[in-house]
Amino acid sequence: MNHPDGRAIQENESFIPERLLRGLVELEAANSTRAVWDILVQTGAEMALPFVEYTYATDFRNPARPQFVHTTIDSVWLTWIDEYQHLRDTATFRSHGCHYLTPVTVGVSYFDEMGTISPERRQHLMMASQLGVDAAVAFPLRMGIDGQAALMTFGGAHSKPDFDDLLIRHGWTLHALSHSAHLRYTELLKKEMVTKYGLTEKQRELIGLVGLGMMDKQIAHTLGISFSAVRQRLATVQQKTGAQNRADLAALAMRLGLVPDPLLRGQTSQATVYLSTHAGATENTDLICPESDSTAAE
Repeated sequence: MNHPDGRAIQENESFIPERLLRGLVELEAANSTRAVWDILVQTGAEMALPFVEYTYATDFRNPARPQFVHTTIDSVWLTWIDEYQHLRDTATFRSHGCHYLTPVTVGVSYFDEMGTISPERRQHLMMASQLGVDAAVAFPLRMGIDGQAALMTFGGAHSKPDFDDLLIRHGWTLHALSHSAHLRYTELLKKEMVTKYGLTEKQRELIGLVGLGMMDKQIAHTLGISFSAVRQRLATVQQKTGAQNRADLAALAMRLGLVPDPLLRGQTSQATVYLSTHAGATENTDLICPESDSTAAE
């Protein structure tokens, strides 16, 4: 087995389950979000888990914000959810995935282990059972940004004993692969959004300068173009991306990786910003923290 660049997998990379190793290499080679999804579906199929669902919310605190959902479940499910709107909040994503990090087993096969179940939650899971999902495992996922959360779920028509055995054999693979797939998906999603927006290299550069806090005159000087040309480019970029103001463009610059992390921006002269071993003689030493103005008002 080789990495996408041709380098052979070394022995010290091969201590993990073979299916996990293969899945990670496949994710390295994935060049689209659809390819990532296909890897997840194939993994589930190989483990007798035909139900795979990946939910990713840009801000779960605001139901009106975009939410990406990939699922293998029969489309009749969408009809049912539209018919029973009150069941939306009983989904594992909103009831567990947005609040906790622990993997959780769900489904009618696990009713006895799920504690107190509301009538709505029970109805939700029984509807899933009608579509062949008696047991499932869900893995909460994060990206380190407030409000962003995701959930990866694998399931099928399994009894509790059978599913427990499956998790003993494949739980590590499913958990680790879910996290890596989420990282790869969000990485590729950024690139696909740039393509969707149709941003040129000059427009990306402009967004980056806005993200650095430059005003129009500064941008004009930096790019060697007129003030009016800057305003025209900004208008075009806003039209393409839907950005309403400079704050939106600055946020977009951060999401696309066009500007450095603002938390570390003041430490460009230091390769290591935070360091603490928490052991031995250094246990109680101060961290190397970003420099600050000691005269600043507290």
